[in-house]
Amino acid sequence: MKGLVFGTIRSVRRNTMPVSPEREQALSEFVAAVQAREDVQSELNEITTLDQLKTIVDSIEPALTGAALIPFEQATSPPKITVDSGVLDKNIPWRLLRCPGGPLVLQMICTRVNFALWIESC
Repeated sequence: MKGLVFGTIRSVRRNTMPVSPEREQALSEFVAAVQAREDVQSELNEITTLDQLKTIVDSIEPALTGAALIPFEQATSPPKITVDSGVLDKNIPWRLLRCPGGPLVLQMICTRVNFALWIESC
């Protein structure tokens, strides 16, 4: 079911300002926390809704306030600026990318959905 679409981050990005590098560190911390927990990776591979995603994210890193389910094509398109990337133990590819004029974004490709996370500015 890759490519299940409920929204894109393009519409959200337009009105957000970049946050401080210190706050952006929460994205890397989320990846590290998920990497350390195979149970969470399994949960991410089973989600099908944005609400399920937000529940998992809030339990690990509440600072990540922006979330969207994204199409497979967007999750795999060449990014403008890749900051970091990898693959988790449960075969979940992830990448941190910088969008010109926008926030640092974490994208993950899971079994049922693909998603993006970011920190919304005040």
